[in-house]
Amino acid sequence: MSRSRESRILDAAGELLLTFGYRKVTIDDVARRAGVGKGTVYLHWASKLELFATVLMRDAAAIVVEQLSALRADPAEIRLHRTMRGLFLLVMQRPLARAFYTGDTELLGALGTDTKIGLQVTTDKAAMMPRYLGVLHDNGLLADDPAADPGLLYRLSAAATGFFLVERLGSAALDVDLWGKADALATTVRRGFEPAADPTPEALEAAAPVVIDLYEHLLTDLSRWLPEEDTP
Repeated sequence: MSRSRESRILDAAGELLLTFGYRKVTIDDVARRAGVGKGTVYLHWASKLELFATVLMRDAAAIVVEQLSALRADPAEIRLHRTMRGLFLLVMQRPLARAFYTGDTELLGALGTDTKIGLQVTTDKAAMMPRYLGVLHDNGLLADDPAADPGLLYRLSAAATGFFLVERLGSAALDVDLWGKADALATTVRRGFEPAADPTPEALEAAAPVVIDLYEHLLTDLSRWLPEEDTP
């Protein structure tokens, strides 16, 4: 079955974005690549910003789908250090996600923050994190209580974000491969934020359904911006 018109437009926009960068791509370029008229693009998206933000939204939803698959396959994946390790690997192997997480404004412009959709991605994830951390703490999987430590989320964000941003600063010179970097992030999170003792299987099994539900709600929020064909 051929892909829908909306999906073909998103495919074309994503390919052009990666090749030329946001600032150099026009709606005319996207329409030609997708084999539709310029007016057809505007029929579905009011502006270039909203079109390309939807491309990023689709990529973000695809990552959440893969995270959910990992969580359902192994309850231990809900542990903070394993979640962060998995996210790092997923992001770094997807060019658009990598650009977003590493702050590549040359490729993306200000897509992450200058559109309603881009802001929604950030807002949805920010709203989920305190609940996720709360579930972990309630089940003995997080050392500090996020409800009693307002700085916890900041400390975690600062620590994890550094691993993504260093990719823009020439980390290749450190001679660490992708999996080594992911392991280093996991070690940092494990030692800095989790209890010393490993969790019991019972704790993991109790927390996993709640965490999975949080990710399912996040996926629903992200998917509402996507064409039906691209909705996971």
